[in-house]
Amino acid sequence: MCVMALIIGSIIGYLLRDQVLSILIRPLNQTIFYTSPAGGFDFVLKISLFFGFVFSLPLFTYHTIRFIEPALPKKVPGLMFTVLLASVILLVIGMSFAYFVSLPAALYFLNKFTSDEVKALISTTEYFTFVTRYLIGFGLVFQLPLILLAVNAIKKISIKSLLSFERWVIVASAIVAAILTPTPDILNQLVMAVPLVLLYQVSILLIWIVNMKNKRN
Repeated sequence: MCVMALIIGSIIGYLLRDQVLSILIRPLNQTIFYTSPAGGFDFVLKISLFFGFVFSLPLFTYHTIRFIEPALPKKVPGLMFTVLLASVILLVIGMSFAYFVSLPAALYFLNKFTSDEVKALISTTEYFTFVTRYLIGFGLVFQLPLILLAVNAIKKISIKSLLSFERWVIVASAIVAAILTPTPDILNQLVMAVPLVLLYQVSILLIWIVNMKNKRN
Protein backbone atom coordinates (compact mmCIF):
# COMPACT_ATOMS: atom_id res chain seq x y z
CA MET A 1 0.00 0.00 0.00
CA CYS A 2 2.84 2.39 0.87
CA VAL A 3 4.57 1.55 -2.40
CA MET A 4 1.33 2.22 -4.26
CA ALA A 5 1.01 5.61 -2.53
CA LEU A 6 4.61 6.40 -3.53
CA ILE A 7 3.87 5.50 -7.15
CA ILE A 8 0.63 7.52 -7.24
CA GLY A 9 2.36 10.48 -5.58
CA SER A 10 5.23 10.29 -8.07
CA ILE A 11 2.78 10.32 -10.98
CA ILE A 12 1.08 13.39 -9.51
CA GLY A 13 4.51 14.94 -9.01
CA TYR A 14 5.33 14.33 -12.67
CA LEU A 15 2.09 16.01 -13.75
CA LEU A 16 2.85 18.97 -11.48
CA ARG A 17 6.57 19.01 -12.26
CA ASP A 18 6.60 22.59 -13.57
CA GLN A 19 4.90 23.95 -10.45
CA VAL A 20 7.13 21.88 -8.12
CA LEU A 21 10.24 22.99 -10.01
CA SER A 22 9.16 26.64 -9.77
CA ILE A 23 8.74 26.29 -6.00
CA LEU A 24 12.12 24.60 -5.54
CA ILE A 25 13.97 27.15 -7.69
CA ARG A 26 12.36 30.25 -6.16
CA PRO A 27 14.79 30.59 -3.18
CA LEU A 28 17.77 30.43 -5.57
CA ASN A 29 16.28 32.92 -8.03
CA GLN A 30 18.48 31.87 -10.93
CA THR A 31 18.61 29.29 -13.71
CA ILE A 32 20.11 25.86 -13.05
CA PHE A 33 21.67 23.56 -15.65
CA TYR A 34 22.15 19.89 -16.37
CA THR A 35 25.43 18.60 -17.76
CA SER A 36 24.52 15.30 -19.42
CA PRO A 37 22.10 14.26 -22.19
CA ALA A 38 19.87 12.51 -19.67
CA GLY A 39 20.21 15.28 -17.07
CA GLY A 40 16.81 16.82 -17.74
CA PHE A 41 15.03 13.47 -17.51
CA ASP A 42 16.95 12.56 -14.37
CA PHE A 43 15.97 15.84 -12.72
CA VAL A 44 12.28 15.44 -13.57
CA LEU A 45 12.39 11.86 -12.24
CA LYS A 46 13.92 13.04 -8.95
CA ILE A 47 11.31 15.80 -8.60
CA SER A 48 8.53 13.26 -9.18
CA LEU A 49 9.96 10.80 -6.64
CA PHE A 50 10.48 13.56 -4.09
CA PHE A 51 6.86 14.65 -4.46
CA GLY A 52 5.80 11.00 -4.20
CA PHE A 53 7.84 10.56 -1.01
CA VAL A 54 6.25 13.60 0.65
CA PHE A 55 2.81 12.52 -0.60
CA SER A 56 3.15 8.99 0.82
CA LEU A 57 4.88 9.94 4.08
CA PRO A 58 1.62 10.15 6.11
CA LEU A 59 0.80 6.59 5.06
CA PHE A 60 4.29 5.40 6.03
CA THR A 61 3.79 7.13 9.38
CA TYR A 62 0.40 5.45 9.81
CA HIS A 63 1.81 1.96 9.28
CA THR A 64 4.74 2.72 11.60
CA ILE A 65 2.27 3.70 14.33
CA ARG A 66 0.24 0.55 13.69
CA PHE A 67 3.44 -1.48 14.07
CA ILE A 68 4.24 -0.05 17.53
CA GLU A 69 0.60 0.18 18.66
CA PRO A 70 0.58 -3.25 20.40
CA ALA A 71 3.36 -1.98 22.69
CA LEU A 72 1.18 0.87 23.95
CA PRO A 73 -0.22 0.28 27.47
CA LYS A 74 -3.84 1.01 26.56
CA LYS A 75 -6.03 1.95 23.66
CA VAL A 76 -6.84 5.61 23.36
CA PRO A 77 -9.85 6.59 21.22
CA GLY A 78 -8.74 8.57 18.20
CA LEU A 79 -5.04 8.00 18.96
CA MET A 80 -4.13 6.95 15.42
CA PHE A 81 -5.78 9.96 13.83
CA THR A 82 -4.30 12.36 16.39
CA VAL A 83 -0.75 11.05 15.97
CA LEU A 84 -1.02 10.99 12.18
CA LEU A 85 -2.40 14.53 12.07
CA ALA A 86 0.31 15.75 14.47
CA SER A 87 3.02 14.11 12.36
CA VAL A 88 1.76 15.74 9.15
CA ILE A 89 1.48 19.14 10.85
CA LEU A 90 5.01 18.89 12.27
CA LEU A 91 6.31 17.78 8.86
CA VAL A 92 4.70 20.78 7.15
CA ILE A 93 5.97 23.18 9.82
CA GLY A 94 9.50 21.78 9.60
CA MET A 95 9.68 21.88 5.82
CA SER A 96 8.10 25.35 5.74
CA PHE A 97 10.66 26.61 8.24
CA ALA A 98 13.44 25.17 6.09
CA TYR A 99 12.02 26.64 2.87
CA PHE A 100 11.22 30.14 4.13
CA VAL A 101 13.95 30.67 6.76
CA SER A 102 16.93 28.30 6.70
CA LEU A 103 17.29 27.66 2.95
CA PRO A 104 17.27 31.35 1.91
CA ALA A 105 19.81 32.08 4.66
CA ALA A 106 22.09 29.31 3.40
CA LEU A 107 21.81 30.39 -0.23
CA TYR A 108 22.43 34.03 0.71
CA PHE A 109 25.59 33.04 2.59
CA LEU A 110 26.91 30.90 -0.25
CA ASN A 111 26.09 33.55 -2.85
CA LYS A 112 28.40 36.03 -1.08
CA PHE A 113 31.39 34.18 -2.53
CA THR A 114 30.51 35.06 -6.13
CA SER A 115 31.93 38.10 -7.95
CA ASP A 116 32.11 39.62 -11.41
CA GLU A 117 34.90 37.19 -12.26
CA VAL A 118 33.45 34.16 -10.46
CA LYS A 119 29.86 33.16 -11.25
CA ALA A 120 27.89 30.15 -10.04
CA LEU A 121 26.91 27.51 -12.59
CA ILE A 122 24.71 25.29 -10.45
CA SER A 123 23.73 21.87 -11.76
CA THR A 124 20.27 20.36 -11.35
CA THR A 125 21.65 17.37 -9.41
CA GLU A 126 23.62 19.47 -6.94
CA TYR A 127 20.77 21.89 -6.31
CA PHE A 128 18.16 19.15 -5.93
CA THR A 129 20.33 17.31 -3.40
CA PHE A 130 20.97 20.54 -1.53
CA VAL A 131 17.28 21.54 -1.33
CA THR A 132 15.79 18.14 -0.53
CA ARG A 133 18.41 17.60 2.17
CA TYR A 134 17.17 20.77 3.83
CA LEU A 135 13.46 20.10 3.46
CA ILE A 136 13.45 16.44 4.49
CA GLY A 137 16.00 17.06 7.25
CA PHE A 138 13.89 19.75 8.87
CA GLY A 139 10.69 17.76 8.36
CA LEU A 140 12.18 14.78 10.22
CA VAL A 141 13.80 16.90 12.95
CA PHE A 142 10.44 18.49 13.75
CA GLN A 143 9.05 15.01 14.56
CA LEU A 144 11.03 15.03 17.83
CA PRO A 145 8.11 15.94 20.16
CA LEU A 146 5.97 13.20 18.64
CA ILE A 147 8.75 10.61 18.99
CA LEU A 148 9.35 11.46 22.65
CA LEU A 149 5.62 11.37 23.39
CA ALA A 150 5.41 7.92 21.76
CA VAL A 151 8.31 6.69 23.91
CA ASN A 152 6.63 8.16 26.99
CA ALA A 153 3.40 6.33 26.11
CA ILE A 154 5.28 3.02 26.11
CA LYS A 155 7.39 3.72 29.17
CA LYS A 156 6.99 6.79 31.34
CA ILE A 157 9.91 9.23 31.10
CA SER A 158 10.70 11.32 34.15
CA ILE A 159 11.06 15.06 33.66
CA LYS A 160 14.23 14.94 35.77
CA SER A 161 15.89 12.52 33.35
CA LEU A 162 14.86 14.64 30.36
CA LEU A 163 16.35 17.75 31.95
CA SER A 164 19.57 15.88 32.77
CA PHE A 165 19.97 15.02 29.06
CA GLU A 166 19.51 18.63 28.01
CA ARG A 167 23.23 19.37 27.65
CA TRP A 168 23.65 16.33 25.43
CA VAL A 169 20.68 17.43 23.34
CA ILE A 170 22.42 20.76 22.73
CA VAL A 171 25.57 18.96 21.59
CA ALA A 172 23.57 16.53 19.44
CA SER A 173 21.61 19.44 17.92
CA ALA A 174 24.85 21.12 16.89
CA ILE A 175 26.10 17.89 15.30
CA VAL A 176 22.81 17.26 13.46
CA ALA A 177 22.78 20.87 12.23
CA ALA A 178 26.35 20.53 10.96
CA ILE A 179 25.39 17.37 9.04
CA LEU A 180 22.08 18.55 7.60
CA THR A 181 23.18 22.08 6.69
CA PRO A 182 25.90 21.65 4.06
CA THR A 183 27.42 25.09 4.68
CA PRO A 184 30.23 26.08 7.05
CA ASP A 185 28.28 29.13 8.22
CA ILE A 186 27.81 28.99 12.01
CA LEU A 187 24.78 31.28 11.91
CA ASN A 188 23.10 29.05 9.35
CA GLN A 189 23.76 25.98 11.50
CA LEU A 190 22.24 27.77 14.48
CA VAL A 191 19.08 28.28 12.43
CA MET A 192 18.59 24.49 12.66
CA ALA A 193 20.19 23.80 16.05
CA VAL A 194 18.15 26.35 18.01
CA PRO A 195 14.72 25.07 16.82
CA LEU A 196 15.82 21.52 17.67
CA VAL A 197 16.67 22.55 21.23
CA LEU A 198 13.37 24.45 21.49
CA LEU A 199 11.51 21.39 20.21
CA TYR A 200 13.11 19.37 23.00
CA GLN A 201 11.90 21.95 25.53
CA VAL A 202 8.38 21.76 24.08
CA SER A 203 8.57 17.95 24.29
CA ILE A 204 9.45 18.15 27.99
CA LEU A 205 6.47 20.43 28.61
CA LEU A 206 4.09 18.14 26.68
CA ILE A 207 5.34 15.03 28.49
CA TRP A 208 4.93 16.78 31.84
CA ILE A 209 1.33 17.70 30.96
CA VAL A 210 0.53 14.15 29.79
CA ASN A 211 2.08 12.53 32.88
CA MET A 212 0.27 14.91 35.23
CA LYS A 213 -3.02 14.17 33.48
CA ASN A 214 -2.43 10.40 33.77
CA LYS A 215 -1.67 10.73 37.47
CA ARG A 216 -5.01 12.46 38.07
CA ASN A 217 -6.77 9.65 36.22
